[in-house]
Amino acid sequence: MPIGTPLMNFSSLKIELEIISPVMQGGGYPIHLDSLMYWAMINMGSSHDEAIKNLDSALSKSSNVYHASQALYVKGLNSTVVATAITRLTKFEWSEYTGQFSKNKKSIKEGEGEFRRLFTTKSAIKANKVVFFAHGHKDKILFLLNSLVGVGRNAHSGFGEIGKIKITEVIEDNSWFYNDKLNRILPTNIFFQERNEPVRECRYKPNYSVGETINCYIPTMNTVYL
Repeated sequence: MPIGTPLMNFSSLKIELEIISPVMQGGGYPIHLDSLMYWAMINMGSSHDEAIKNLDSALSKSSNVYHASQALYVKGLNSTVVATAITRLTKFEWSEYTGQFSKNKKSIKEGEGEFRRLFTTKSAIKANKVVFFAHGHKDKILFLLNSLVGVGRNAHSGFGEIGKIKITEVIEDNSWFYNDKLNRILPTNIFFQERNEPVRECRYKPNYSVGETINCYIPTMNTVYL
């Protein structure tokens, strides 16, 4: 732990984010709090090593995994969760291709390049609120989240826009498990007994997009009633 951040400043936290626009969550993987905090620092000009050092001063870590949960979409009397789809214009200059195709259509990339689709449709989630759980430094977490415009993919295009943020101290650390259910991606090798969650080869720490992949358990729930 870096000097100047005593562990006594760490506490178990519930972090509630008001969500104003649909969240794009791609690849079948959850959105993790430590990933949001990491990219907040990268956006402010930190290098990877600097971002990791600052994360170490803001979040607890065990078995090289941060105590920072996935995003849980909140259901309740005043909060709904709805699966939806967003269609966007992705090619502003379009004309009929007059050349000859050298490959079968199945092998043509329609998401990028010359043959990119005019419109692209992607899955999204409409939710009024998401909640994270963590064990860490309340003020540092709040500072980084306040620097973000949104959560999920294409946040800078207006998706997953964050409204109000509320962080409260709680008794129990729910960052890894919530009601005995897995609450973030965790490596299989830290468990002595097998779990029931599906296993996928993936990354479990920032920046989540590059680096070594190992077998991990994947959470099967991403909603919570509050």
